Amino acid sequence: MASNSTYTCMIVDDELLACQLLTLHVKQMPQLSIVQICSSAVEAGKYLNANEVDLIFLDIEMPKLSGLEFLKSFTHHSKVILTTAHAEFALDAFELNVIDYLLKPITFDRFEVAVGKALGVLKLERKQKVPSQFSIEQSSVLIRSNKQLVRINLGDILYIEGLHKYVKIVTTAKTLVSLIGLSAMEDELPQTLFYRCQRSFIINLQKAEAINANRIIIGTHSIPMGKDFRNGLIERLGKRIR
Repeated sequence: MASNSTYTCMIVDDELLACQLLTLHVKQMPQLSIVQICSSAVEAGKYLNANEVDLIFLDIEMPKLSGLEFLKSFTHHSKVILTTAHAEFALDAFELNVIDYLLKPITFDRFEVAVGKALGVLKLERKQKVPSQFSIEQSSVLIRSNKQLVRINLGDILYIEGLHKYVKIVTTAKTLVSLIGLSAMEDELPQTLFYRCQRSFIINLQKAEAINANRIIIGTHSIPMGKDFRNGLIERLGKRIR
């Protein structure tokens, strides 16, 4: 997870030399940290289903699924800088709300300008980000439920289930329902303690007792797990002894 002064980034390009050049450029930017390099948009989509990334360097021309096709179905909050060898895609790119558009071969000066734009947006969003329906205070969370504010210790939460515009919070002692989206709540929870194991579920990592093919066992509860989230969950749970 990135600190308050650094931002995670991912490179998506099927050309090895292009990936190597972008990697060299990123290493000269102390504000950026590479968390993943993907050779296809399909691979990138799987990674993003289980992980959050601040900034993506996305190639346009790739086999199976192009960068533009990938963006048209993009539902993540990541900022995108497109990379390509052809200028004719520029108009389509900006209609998809990308931060910038870099022509290969990418010089560091031009790369630095594009990253500067992205960092400006990311810093502003991080500064303005405040919880709207609840607030976190040290190791507890204040939830509006049943017309009152209820304090819950984070360590007591077993899992959280998204129910359209609501969330159901299951703790060791009680179950609460609150009018807030699951993604909004996930944004405010500490990632060191909580993990989104499926589109509709967030679990407390410290409460997970076992994992089978597609379920996570927490006490008497059996939580569904998305197959694309399994490897990320295993990594987060700690060292694995084979």
